[in-house]
Amino acid sequence: MIKYKLSNTENGKIVGHFATRQDAADAMDNYISDANFGLDPTDDEWLTPFDFDLEEVGVKEEPNKTIVDYNTAREYLGGKPNKQFTVSKKAIAMNTAPGLVEVTRLVDSLNPAHVEALIALNELFTIAQAWNKADDFVPDFSNRNQVKWFPWFVYKPERAGFVSAATAYAPSFTYATVGSRLCFKTANRARQFGEQFIDLWNKVLLF
Repeated sequence: MIKYKLSNTENGKIVGHFATRQDAADAMDNYISDANFGLDPTDDEWLTPFDFDLEEVGVKEEPNKTIVDYNTAREYLGGKPNKQFTVSKKAIAMNTAPGLVEVTRLVDSLNPAHVEALIALNELFTIAQAWNKADDFVPDFSNRNQVKWFPWFVYKPERAGFVSAATAYAPSFTYATVGSRLCFKTANRARQFGEQFIDLWNKVLLF
């Protein structure tokens, strides 16, 4: 995301980052007005617009603030609604729909008691994939030196559900306790994921 960085050319102090040029200009005017209060234009400390530099910069936004649900995650990954999976008699007869065999198998194999949990799990997988892409992180369980983190939960009877309690390090052994689809680059990211999507986690963890 492009923002505008306003800084003082004399001392390099950053006044702030702003969404538009106009916002930066307004901030500069206010900054100059405050700094020049009680000064004379002949004073060395007197500021003018020429004492400031406005620069376009790319500011990385945190995924926990921009990728907030399944739809924003799918959009970030370049996905679209799966219209190609719409089953029609013609598609069934010609078997022309991409992935139709897999989708049909999925529908035939589903236990109705677990549909909500599987939908929630798919959403968690997709959101985690988007977050990891934003963090430029690809969990690799063949790499035992790569640090991976996942959220840890405890059940709270008064809430009738799980709450995010902590994070844990995921060892890259064959008995790893969590799959790579739900691992994250840092403990903080794993904590955010556990807390922010606790409703989805409860659909997966509770029966």
